[in-house]
Amino acid sequence: MAMPRDSMLGREDSQPEPVCGNAQIDSPLTSLPPELRLQILSELDLDQLSALVRASPAFHRDYRRSRRSTLTKCLQVTFRSVAVDACAAFQSSSDEFAEAWTRDKVTQFLHSYQDQRASAHNSHAIKHLTEDEAISMAAFHSSIVEPFARCYVDWALTNLFEETKGSLNNGLLSKAEETRVLRALYRFQLCCNLFGWGRFSASSWRKWRRDAFYDIDILKLFLCLFEPWEVEEIACIYAFAKEKLDQIFEDIRWDVHEENPKFEGQRPPTPVGAFHLDIRETRDELLEGTISRGLDLLHMLFSGVWDHAQLVLVMQAQIIFLPRGFLEGAAWSDIIQQELREEAPSHRDQKQERRDPLPFTGDGDSETDGPRPPLAWTVMWGGTYSNLFGDYVKHVIHRWGYVMWDAVRLERTGGKELLVRQLKEEWRDTDPRDVLD
Repeated sequence: MAMPRDSMLGREDSQPEPVCGNAQIDSPLTSLPPELRLQILSELDLDQLSALVRASPAFHRDYRRSRRSTLTKCLQVTFRSVAVDACAAFQSSSDEFAEAWTRDKVTQFLHSYQDQRASAHNSHAIKHLTEDEAISMAAFHSSIVEPFARCYVDWALTNLFEETKGSLNNGLLSKAEETRVLRALYRFQLCCNLFGWGRFSASSWRKWRRDAFYDIDILKLFLCLFEPWEVEEIACIYAFAKEKLDQIFEDIRWDVHEENPKFEGQRPPTPVGAFHLDIRETRDELLEGTISRGLDLLHMLFSGVWDHAQLVLVMQAQIIFLPRGFLEGAAWSDIIQQELREEAPSHRDQKQERRDPLPFTGDGDSETDGPRPPLAWTVMWGGTYSNLFGDYVKHVIHRWGYVMWDAVRLERTGGKELLVRQLKEEWRDTDPRDVLD
């Protein structure tokens, strides 16, 4: 796995120590007792830690002497309530996990994951990371998740402002917005690791393909762990991934078409490295399979560092079909949701049937303050409970990340009015819940 943007968070102990541009800046810091310097390090997030160890030789030495302890504490500060999700995504991303993958192991893993989410000590798993594990976890966050999150936020807010004719300059994300984006990314990655192609190698894919979960299993075992608006957070990430990857598919469509002259003499059957991207149904299935490989591949593809020939080769190696479905048109389809609702109604289904009140009570952290839906969710369902998500919700609002944003941003940008208008256009003054009653 690639090292973080700041390689000094890794094990490169032989590298020269950083040099401050102004030695006087460092002198007050070096005069502090060592225990105070360590306390300062332990209260920083990863970006702040990276900046400080780059700027100060004294803090760099302190960090190297207590790397595991400092890094695990910084991970706790960085992830906050997303710690359990980040740990689960990390633990399920190893080659060892993929090789040992079974349906029973996934089920047990998710039971443990749910227990940790319900615990008041949601950073417990981070405290017990080894030094190498902490370094790898920091590396994935800094080199994959953070850049991907920035790309996603830029894309979603650009779509919002194009719809509302507003300005892109609307301030930094709030803590609540950061939490929603981060937990959506880590839960998306966790879903890819457990139910998608994730990190499966050529030696283990046949076992996975034979024993893969069905769409209703993904809904029952995974998506039903979350509040419906939290599933919608994942759906917004998925919408971004699909739109960006679909553009790549379009860019390489002729290069991988079986009628391309480069495949002359290799037909029939369809040559290796050729795909039917002209057929919408086939294309959507291949999109879903390729998306299920997870953030590592998606970040690499969306970074824009490839020339066209390289991109074609990478895509020919990575495009893949998912035999039993994944999320879109599968686990969160309206048909599968209704099937599970009829088979085993949940407490959330009962709250929906009763139309329990669910008013907007402010933007906060649902993991620490209890269920607190964003304003957009309460506006969409009239301040009452709904357990519908995925295909019940129109894609047009996924494109601007409607459940990601705080009330202040929605009010300031006109997002609230946009949501009402788009829902009216799609639903025609009807409520999808009424069809189920």
